[in-house]
Amino acid sequence: MSEVFKIVIYGILAGAATIVGIYLVLFKEPWARKNSIYLISFSAGVLISVALLNLMPEAQILSKNALVWFLASFILFYILEHVIILHSCREGQHCEVHPIDQIALLGMGFHSLLDGIIIGVGFEVSSALGVIATLSVILHKLPDGISMISILLHSEYERKKAVNYSWIVALATPIGAIGSFLLAKNLSENLLGILIAIAAGSFLYISAADLIPEIHKKSKILNIILVVLGVLFPFVVKLLF
Repeated sequence: MSEVFKIVIYGILAGAATIVGIYLVLFKEPWARKNSIYLISFSAGVLISVALLNLMPEAQILSKNALVWFLASFILFYILEHVIILHSCREGQHCEVHPIDQIALLGMGFHSLLDGIIIGVGFEVSSALGVIATLSVILHKLPDGISMISILLHSEYERKKAVNYSWIVALATPIGAIGSFLLAKNLSENLLGILIAIAAGSFLYISAADLIPEIHKKSKILNIILVVLGVLFPFVVKLLF
């Protein structure tokens, strides 16, 4: 199987995970919300492991400044999320952070595009890293789909319009994967290492800032077990590939 064909297939699978999340909300919302915490727990472990033990070692081989870009990526995603996520309650009140529809679309669309880029760059390094990166992306795309459609429906979008916008967000992943893989052919080793370091920083940020705090809200022994299994999962994939 050619590398380009792999990218197309895995990119589509990653985008499809978002679409599954969308339709789980539309048809089985109570079930989706109740059980998504387990997927998030496993995903958090996978993302941490992939970022620190798979992506960063590769990045440091390719670029001597990988650690700097890794840290910069983490900080950049913190700033982006801080800007993208708005508080919808009055000052002085305690409330949850609520993404507002257009800003949420922009932020999640960019995030989906970046997920695709991570897949493409991963396959440029090796098939094993590409598969691991894809699985890591897929595991957190389903909750993304649940969040995206929920935000739009909560913002009183018509069902058809909400689904169409959510599909656009989902399609950004395969587009990013194919585009980055084709462009990566012309990149220097140093730049490729920088991109991998940025991907690692984004993975660690997603896990530490978004997924783990969510796990703490409904923490159970099973969640802890799933996080640990998630950490071990990339080692199993590397053995298989």
